Order: sequence, then structure tokens, then C-alpha cells
Amino acid sequence: MPSGNAPTVRQRRIGSALRKARDHHNLTVATAAGRFGRSQGWMSMVENGLQTIAPEELSDLLDFYDVEDGPLRESLLHLATHKPGSWKRSFEYRISAAALDLASLEEDSAEIRNFEPCIVPGLLQIPDYARKIIAIGQARHPRDVKTLVDFRRSRQQVLSQPSPPRFVAIIAEAVLHNQVGGDPAILRAQVRRLAEAARLVHVELRILPSTASEYLGLITSYLLLSLRPPGRLTVSVGDQPTGSIFVEDEAKVAAHEEIFDLLLSATLSRTASLEVIDRVASQS
Repeated sequence: MPSGNAPTVRQRRIGSALRKARDHHNLTVATAAGRFGRSQGWMSMVENGLQTIAPEELSDLLDFYDVEDGPLRESLLHLATHKPGSWKRSFEYRISAAALDLASLEEDSAEIRNFEPCIVPGLLQIPDYARKIIAIGQARHPRDVKTLVDFRRSRQQVLSQPSPPRFVAIIAEAVLHNQVGGDPAILRAQVRRLAEAARLVHVELRILPSTASEYLGLITSYLLLSLRPPGRLTVSVGDQPTGSIFVEDEAKVAAHEEIFDLLLSATLSRTASLEVIDRVASQS
């Protein structure tokens, strides 16, 4: 990827590992670059995630740093060889780099965990529901709304691929009653979609009951994405009005995982959650 573009999570993780390997040998960027036969600028850009590195050259650099065969080396090479899905070409230059990065991570995830206190998870939104949400918060021009809705629908295909990730979603009970756009028909169709999704083997929907609303203050809406082995990468992605915030620091991600487990402990069981969803769907 040329300089000036936003670095991907994968590139940042590779760069961080290479920086640690260089520091382990007490080498400056200039010294390491000179000995490896590359420019200082190139080395710096790779370490900052601003420059892609070919798997073959990454392997050579890992040899240079004496990184032996094992989980770390295998993981880094896996991250370097990832190729985005065919959807990327369709939406490149029309969707933000952060959104494309999110979709790429979802595509390569073994497990996706999602907490939503106010709205239905994006991977389960029907088009009409998504259109109302996007038109209010992210786009004004009808053409932009359509592009973002189409992109969200393309992301949803990850749950119907041959080997889908495990998807665990926690939603507040109020989400089942919150109308969007003032149209009860949209909510009815959306809740029925949730009832269908909750019956999929790889989808686990859990309801945080209104009697446990104190848990809503723990954290805002966020995703936890754990890549398939040997990627060995878990990223927390938080939604903000100005865009998605990627958290890659291992300690912070671990804290977000603990919060998710705490939220999960306060939810209804999978069976009881489905019963609540079914009851609301039948009343709609």
C-alpha cells in the first residue's frame, strides 16, 4: 500500500512485531535498514504500518531478526498473505479505509462478538432498518446512503459463507421495541429477522434484560474480532460518531473481553433470549 493511505490493522500488527524484534537486538532503524539492505524510510514505514511487505521479504526480515519457526512467525506471515475478498474492489474509494478494514477482519474472523445497547447489530440489520439508521447518522445524500446500505449487506454475507464465524451478539431488551423511522412495520420485519438468525447454529443472540440495565453503563457499542488461526489477532472496534476506533493493544483488548464476559453473565440464556425474541415477534 503506498504511503499516505490509512494503515490496516494487519499491517500495524506486523509493524509492531518487527519493531519489538529490532528493539530486542538493540538496533536503530537506520542500522537495521542498512544491514538488511533497505532504506531507513522503508523500514520506518513498515514498522508504522504504512507500507505493505511481501511475505517473502517479511520471511527474510524475520530471519534477519532471528525469529524462529513458531506461533509468532506463523501468525505474522499469515497476516501478510491475507487477500481481501472480492467485495473490496467494488467499494474501494467509496467507503472509508476503516470500514474496509473492518469488513476484511470480519471476513477472516473465527469469532465475532458484538454488544449493542441501542440498535440491532449491523450484521443482522434488514435493509430498511439499516437505511434509516445510516441516513440519520452517517450520510445525507441518497446515493451515499445506498452505497453504505449495500456495503453493510455485503458485510452480512460473512454469516452465510461456507465456514462462517461464530457470532455472539448481546443486545439490550429495549432494542426489540425501539422503532426506527417511526415505522412499526420495519421493526416487525427486523425482529422476525432476529428470530431467524437466532436459530442458526453459529449465531448466538443474548438479550440483556431491562432488569439489568445498570450494565449498559460499562461500555458503548463495540465489536471483538478474533481472526482464524494462525492469525492470532483479536481487535476491539468501537463505534464513534466520527468513525470506528480500532483498539489493538493486547491489555486493552483483554479488558474489553472481560467486559464482554461480564455483560454475557448478565444476559438471559440462549434459549430464554430466543423465547423473548419470539414473543416480541409474535406480538408485532
